[in-house]
Amino acid sequence: MSFELTRRGMMLAGGAAMLPGAARAQALTPVGFQLSWIKSIQYGGYFAGVDQGFYTKAGIAPTFNSGGPNMDAIANVAAGQSQMGDRPVGALVIARDKGVPIKVIGTVFQKSPYCIMSLASKPLKTVKDFIGKTIAVPTSSRPLMLYLLRSAGVDPSEVNIVPAAPDPAALVTGQIDGYSGYSTNQGVMLQTRGVEIYALNVQDLGLPEIVGTIYAREDFLKANRDVVVRFLRATAEGWKWANANPEPTARMMVDKYGAPGLDFTAQFTEIKASKPYIEAGVGTSKGLLALDMGVIKQILDLYKAVDMIKNPISAEEFCDPSFVDAALSA
Repeated sequence: MSFELTRRGMMLAGGAAMLPGAARAQALTPVGFQLSWIKSIQYGGYFAGVDQGFYTKAGIAPTFNSGGPNMDAIANVAAGQSQMGDRPVGALVIARDKGVPIKVIGTVFQKSPYCIMSLASKPLKTVKDFIGKTIAVPTSSRPLMLYLLRSAGVDPSEVNIVPAAPDPAALVTGQIDGYSGYSTNQGVMLQTRGVEIYALNVQDLGLPEIVGTIYAREDFLKANRDVVVRFLRATAEGWKWANANPEPTARMMVDKYGAPGLDFTAQFTEIKASKPYIEAGVGTSKGLLALDMGVIKQILDLYKAVDMIKNPISAEEFCDPSFVDAALSA
């Protein structure tokens, strides 16, 4: 299906807010968005945008397609099954290095909640505390962990690095001393089980990252600038509402939009824990979803330095901040 808009279609979509009832519904522009994980509170701002009518007001009819552990979300966007999506930035850098025609246009989390978690009773407060310990790290993040160790003057051979499982239970049983994951996800998972943790944020240690990074196919961006700007504007409104209303947003995800079996306490705890990472950096000074091109450059330079990408990529080649800048300036 082609999503290139005709002039008449763009006029209708742009005037959607003025049209009543069925005519307005017909004017909405469909946009497919590929989530990188199952529908849960980490996407609360998107569904707040649906629930509060922000996308309808913008003339957009979004479809948020669920992701999961057995789905290649980036491949789905590259194949045109969805026109946009979200992902932690690292996977997008690697995809771009492999020639996938995507560009980053915004990000939900300005600061990554990715951290090394340890039990509060046995905290790992510095990288040097990793010496002699067993640290669980996702295989894809191993080069970054090695860089972190060497940067802190720690010989990687002095640390037992093992693959990380999706569930951090091994930290509780004592099989590992540190677990690499998101304080807003696995950290909340532990806390809602009554486990107190110490979280050592890796961005504070010199490993920049953004999460919930919004990207799109380059051909879709080129053909549908107005649609993308309106989508981002409604998305920013949705996240602003969600951050200001964490309890009803969590309830909305559990009762209406989220995957079956979500726990309200965990969803509520996660969105409250996420707010400081969303409302950080340029997300505060420029507006939610804004891109910090300086941070993007640091990320790209780091991935090249640790040989996770083969080709140098400039921030301007990887991102186009003009869409979100236009959305936030209106």
